[in-house]
Amino acid sequence: QIAQLTQQADTHISVILPTVHEVDLFRCFCPVFLHSQMLWELVLLGEPLVVMAPSPSESSETVLALVNCISPLKYFSDFRPYFTIHDSEFKEYTTRTQAPPSVILGVTNPFFAKTLQHWPHIIRIGDLKPAGEIPKQVKVKKLKNLKTLDSKPGVYTSYKPYLSRDEEIIKQLQKKHTEVETVDLVLKLKNKLLQADREHLPVKPDTMEKLRTHIDAIILALPEDLQGILLKTGMT
Repeated sequence: QIAQLTQQADTHISVILPTVHEVDLFRCFCPVFLHSQMLWELVLLGEPLVVMAPSPSESSETVLALVNCISPLKYFSDFRPYFTIHDSEFKEYTTRTQAPPSVILGVTNPFFAKTLQHWPHIIRIGDLKPAGEIPKQVKVKKLKNLKTLDSKPGVYTSYKPYLSRDEEIIKQLQKKHTEVETVDLVLKLKNKLLQADREHLPVKPDTMEKLRTHIDAIILALPEDLQGILLKTGMT
């Protein structure tokens, strides 16, 4: 009886494998940042979503960012960071005889612009920008305007969010991300200065001193808690 109970308990244990690397949510959502609350709702509700991207890496990162955006809640529907015409579910996902399943797809093949045009929510993104660059915000558009993968970036949906967009939260997130990027920049600059000293690179002493002065000024412009972190790590 104990063995039977143990076996039954084992059937309810699920193993969750983490992603290979941590996804930069802000970078992935940057083009659609103003619509992140709506996307959060769509993921939370398990709505069918398609991410059309110019490359497999960008489609994969964006799909993983969508899955992770509802954390600490777990996304229990299916998701395919890079879906192709060779996948076994191709016919199931492209058929128009039934409603699209609860799944998030990442695609790059222009063929999907037509075969998945009946899906209710499509995110068309361009090239992801490097850290620090803010791309132009895309707009919410009607699905009928999506003709090919060359269509302009945007969120193609008729979905009406239940929640109103919280402008204050968006401002706080933007500010926080800017501060984090500033700290990252300071750390990189300090490491470069240490490298220059250690390897005796041909940099003039007055140039090094000017850089240190600028770095100190940047640190002093940060909130006190971040200044404290940099001071504790011996960065000033």
